[in-house]
Amino acid sequence: MRDYQSVVTDISSPLSVRAVKFRQIFNLAGSANEFVNLTEIRTDGDFEDCRRIQQEGHQRDALHEFHWLPTRHGALLKTLPVHEPNDLYDATFRLFTLQSPFRMGRTQRAVDLLSDGRFVRLDANLRYFHEKYDAILAGHDERRDMLASVRGTPYRRVERLYYEYIKTQRAEVEGMLNRLAALEDQADIPKSN
Repeated sequence: MRDYQSVVTDISSPLSVRAVKFRQIFNLAGSANEFVNLTEIRTDGDFEDCRRIQQEGHQRDALHEFHWLPTRHGALLKTLPVHEPNDLYDATFRLFTLQSPFRMGRTQRAVDLLSDGRFVRLDANLRYFHEKYDAILAGHDERRDMLASVRGTPYRRVERLYYEYIKTQRAEVEGMLNRLAALEDQADIPKSN
């Protein structure tokens, strides 16, 4: 059985350094590029089709072994400023991404991710995923599943595991939203001395 760390680090395929030089220009590795790649997997990945998840090795393994998917609520982006005053470095924020001439837009994608509230604010992130989980569960017909168990389908057990996971995630998000609301209510109450 694979351990949790291997699944966390195995959410995308490694980049080969032994590829033909011309092929490497399509997939340049750099910290900002990986920032964009990991952010898209964690916050904007497609997790709405359990049959597609079954075909993706990384997601399938994470769901089956750990009841976890890489794309889920609570993954936020945070940029920290360079310590100022700083005599060694210019403290102006600049995001440097490597872009091949065939795949332009990496820097703009990073800026878009950092500008979208669902990636940088917890409340917006939780509401976004709550809506996603609700939509997935609304489209799920449990009566059809009962007939599928009689009729038989290769995805019956996988779908049951997937929808149980989505229900659990929705309940977790609802709990987090309730705690956030309670914290906001406490912050609004004036403190008496």
